[in-house]
Formats: sequence, structure tokens, C-alpha cells
Amino acid sequence: MDVKIGNLANPEIRQKLKYTDGKIALIDELTEVNPRNALQFDGVYVLLCLGGKYTFEINGKQYVGHKNDAVICSPGSILSNVLLSPDFRFRCVFISTEYAEKTLPLPAQGWNYRLFIEHNALISLLDSETEGFCRYFDLLKAKFSDNTNVFRDKILDALVQAFVYDFGNVLGRIAGLRPRPMSSAENIFDRFISLLAQSYPKRRDVAYYADRLNITPKYLTVVCKKTGGKTASKIIDAYVTKDIERLLKSTRKSIKEISNELEFPNTSFFGRYVKKNLGCAPNEFRRRQVPGHS
Repeated sequence: MDVKIGNLANPEIRQKLKYTDGKIALIDELTEVNPRNALQFDGVYVLLCLGGKYTFEINGKQYVGHKNDAVICSPGSILSNVLLSPDFRFRCVFISTEYAEKTLPLPAQGWNYRLFIEHNALISLLDSETEGFCRYFDLLKAKFSDNTNVFRDKILDALVQAFVYDFGNVLGRIAGLRPRPMSSAENIFDRFISLLAQSYPKRRDVAYYADRLNITPKYLTVVCKKTGGKTASKIIDAYVTKDIERLLKSTRKSIKEISNELEFPNTSFFGRYVKKNLGCAPNEFRRRQVPGHS
């Protein structure tokens, strides 16, 4: 099973969606996406269950969702092995990475939502919060169809921003946090994770990211340990390992092809890196994860 990369700039992807302008997309019909594919989107998506039950994996971790449960995936996350009950109903809002960075206000609002989502991919909403989500969805859907309004794009921008503020408040409730100014260390950590999540193939040296953030590698490591609980090097390894797992589990590429794609110097170095981070050689990992693979 190959991983499908979802990017709203891709005409093939946009053709399958009824409500999209290349920046955001609204999905409420299963015919618009194939739940059997592994999906890796270039953006943030929130999928809210309105009825029924669904099981799925995000970056290899399994979840089970029911009514009022919402799945939140950050850029680069892989949604796979989706199983849906016959009565499953949902609403999904997708926001492209580029649009989110240029337009959305949440990263400046004071707490590290990226870190929260990383550890809370499935959350439970109150009935009133589900109703609010659906109201925004319906408003956005109606405005997509309002081609006669000269301010349509501005109105869509405003509605998406309002949706993000309200949904950010939901996340804050669940996290038990009150809005506060983001500290300098949290701001640096947030920018580091953003750089890391969006880059492909990912550089594995701390100095590269520190240079992009205009700080020293030593200070970046201090920030990461304080804010994320791990060194910068460990966090980089975790993200690189996600890419390796995805390629080994969901593509038919050879070990050499994967090593080259991720810019390792040679397959021997790649093999040692995989064994260190996954506990076994690449071929062995693939055999364990993909039944029938020889």
C-alpha cells in the first residue's frame, strides 16, 4: 500500500473535492477520499465523528474514535489502516500548511499547540463544541458556493480564523490551560518543530536547524530539553524515523532507494541508523511490519 501525499495545489487532489480553493478543503462524504489508502497531507486536518465508530493509525499508533471524537493531524502525519462502521458520519476541515502559516493566528496565542497535538491526536468534544464545529463547517460550505460575493475570499479567511480561535479554545480546555504569552523558549521550540515537520528529506544535524533559527546548537538543545523533554538530536531522530517507517511499511522501494531518498551517505550507515532507532535492520523491520514481504 503506497502512501498518498495530499496537497491542495495538486489538481488531481482538488478534482476529488467539492469544497476547496487550494488553501482549505471541506470533506463530508466518503466518496471524496479512499479510506483504505494511507494518507499524508501537507497541512493540518481535523476530522470530527458525528456518529458510528472508526479505528485508525496515526504515525503507526492505533486509535479508536466514536461520536464527538475528533482526530487532529499536523503536517506530515500519516493516517492509515482506517476501518469505519456502516453508520459512520463525519465532517473534516483541512488547512494547507502554507495557508496556515500566512493566515492563522493560533501559534502566537501562548501555548504550544504543536506539542499538545503530537501527544493528543484524538480528543473528545462536548456536545456544544461539536455543534459549534458543525456550524462553522456549514458556514464555510455555504460561503464556498457564494461565487457572487466580491468579498468571498476575505469572508472565508475570517471564518477560518474564527474557527481556529474557537477550536484552540477547545484544545485549551482539554489541556487544562489558560492563555498566556508564549515564552521565548517555547517560541523557538515551536519554530524548530515547524521546520522539522515541513522539511523532506530531513537534515539530521542540529547545527542546520540552529542556523535557520539564528541560535547556537547548544542553546537549541537546551530549549528542546526544557520544552519538549528531549534533546534536539533525539527529536530529529524521532521525525527521521517516522519517515523511514513510512517508506519501509508503505512503499515497495528498495533499501538503497530509501537510503538515497533520505540522503544517507550509504546503505551501511542507513542500516546502522535504522537498527539504532528501530531495534533491527531495515529488511527485518519490513518483514515484521509487512506480512508476506520477502
